[in-house]
Amino acid sequence: MKAALSTQLFKTHSIDEVLAEIKNAVRKKPDNADLRAQLFQVLALKGDWQRAVDQLKLSAEMNPQAQPVAMIYINAMNAESERAKVFAGEAMPAVFGTPPEWFALLTQALQEDNPDQAAAFRQQALDMAPMIGGVLTRHDNSEQAQAFEWLCDGDGRLGPLLEFMSNGRYGWIPFEAIASLRLIQAQGLSDLLWVQTEVLMLDGRSHVGLVPARYPAQLDYASQTDALNLVARTEWIALSETIYQGLGQKMLMSDSNEYGLLEIAEIRFDAGN
Repeated sequence: MKAALSTQLFKTHSIDEVLAEIKNAVRKKPDNADLRAQLFQVLALKGDWQRAVDQLKLSAEMNPQAQPVAMIYINAMNAESERAKVFAGEAMPAVFGTPPEWFALLTQALQEDNPDQAAAFRQQALDMAPMIGGVLTRHDNSEQAQAFEWLCDGDGRLGPLLEFMSNGRYGWIPFEAIASLRLIQAQGLSDLLWVQTEVLMLDGRSHVGLVPARYPAQLDYASQTDALNLVARTEWIALSETIYQGLGQKMLMSDSNEYGLLEIAEIRFDAGN
């Protein structure tokens, strides 16, 4: 049995059904590294980070050749735990590069208990952030780049910045600091949660890491629908008249279009040309 689960399996089975099936298989074959790796993948879909990490560590112990890849996802899940604290206003995101002046307003908004004040902080940040144009290329149409005058995350808690995970750290990169970014097309189940990404900064440095493809859960991932957890759809919750919180697949918005993160192959910003 292969370690990587096919996303096709979830067209006919629920996440809970697949989880129960794999748990049963692990009980019968506790020394099977591939089954442990599959259990990690489904536990990660449910946001059960600690148990997912434990299963992946066991799998890597049984299959030393898989340890480098296992470490990437162990780091990703550690970063997810940090991400949850950031959105709860209990921690600060790591900063890749020099933070712009408006950056602090978005972190203040996450720490603010008053919804109206939080919305005011976010609106002020959006007003201060520069509009930067560029071109975006989709995986299914790599020959046809689509121009945009501005680009931002559809989730107003983030706006004109990129969530990024590297070496177990969760951080933010302002779009205005990025020359380009290249995203690897999803192949397996784990790629639905974290997209392998290379970011070229305006200062010439590059970062290789992961971009979370799924927005943080409103309560927890276990209580979300399968469609949201499998990033098959995106839903929006109004935080104010103009600011929305996303659930499910991350969406980027431009002046003329909207894009699911998993369909994006490359983004080049004008400032980096």
